[in-house]
Amino acid sequence: MNHPEITTDQQQDVLTRNLKAGNKKPPLFLGIYGSGKSHGNTKWSEDNGFHFIDVRAPYMTFNDVRGFGVPNRESNKMEFFLSEDFDFVGDRPNYLFFDELLNASSAVQKVLMQVTLDRKIGNKPLPDGTFVGAASNRLSDRTGVERMLAALADRFAIYHIRPDLDSFMGYMEQHGSSPEVYAFLSSNPSAPYDFKIKEWDGESNLPTFRSFERLDELVTSYGDPKEAANDPLLRAHAASCVGGKYGEMFAQFIKLTSKVGDVDRMIEDADRCALPKEADLRWLIACRAIVLTNADNLKQVLTLAHRLTDPDMKSPDTLQAMESFVGNSVRRRKKDLLRSTAMVEWQIKHADELTSV
Repeated sequence: MNHPEITTDQQQDVLTRNLKAGNKKPPLFLGIYGSGKSHGNTKWSEDNGFHFIDVRAPYMTFNDVRGFGVPNRESNKMEFFLSEDFDFVGDRPNYLFFDELLNASSAVQKVLMQVTLDRKIGNKPLPDGTFVGAASNRLSDRTGVERMLAALADRFAIYHIRPDLDSFMGYMEQHGSSPEVYAFLSSNPSAPYDFKIKEWDGESNLPTFRSFERLDELVTSYGDPKEAANDPLLRAHAASCVGGKYGEMFAQFIKLTSKVGDVDRMIEDADRCALPKEADLRWLIACRAIVLTNADNLKQVLTLAHRLTDPDMKSPDTLQAMESFVGNSVRRRKKDLLRSTAMVEWQIKHADELTSV
């Protein structure tokens, strides 16, 4: 495959550029399952005021796209009625998104050629301002994908989504609920890439980015890490999300929380408290500190984050971004603290490392 590679978060820029270019060659994002293709398109649609029409191509027949023929006895002609899936609205522009495109049959692919090139469904033009896009897995992903018709490929601007941990971690910073999952991935950055689909046994769970998002939801269902660590089924639950290898590793990781100690006291004594040397324990402390941050202890939290990064002791590379992670996470999650003296001073000091709130 010889498509240009982009990361998941770069989809936004691709979609915006395609819109500005007229959308005459709609974007098609190809990539492995769980890499955020569908979510990225949905998010862009919402952010830009589109009405999102999620059309699942594999579930459609030729007539679902072409329209259903109904005889008109007065004109002696067939009239084609649109499927209810094409729920266009008139009060704002529509985004017509064909998901799982290449799981569609070749008959559906053929009729989609008219939609993408002529911007018509049967003899009905798409409403003015309609944006068209699509996403799909690839042949190599073994998801029952059909070989794409060359004429259909020529109608799309094709981009290959490269699974990217930095993109996913940025997403988790804003949307994740479990500091422990973020800390685990920070300590095990190769986890979401650690599977070979050609060697897959056909039934085990895979450690994809989507799977780790489900793991985040699982951990959030517990009242606290201690409850999770005491659950005899934690290993099985975690494995059901991310597979046996990383399910076992995550269960053991959660049990490490008992070694972290009282993070509240660490924050109170941020200048002098003893800190563990292990990178995974430091990430757990950092994530817990973010949750505990308030107006009274913000300065101490930022001091603790600086010490956890340990800039003077040549910490492992995974620790180098910890201070930025803590500061940026507090900015995102605790917006009421943005104008505090401690945060303003931190932002001035770390201006080059800031991410958008």
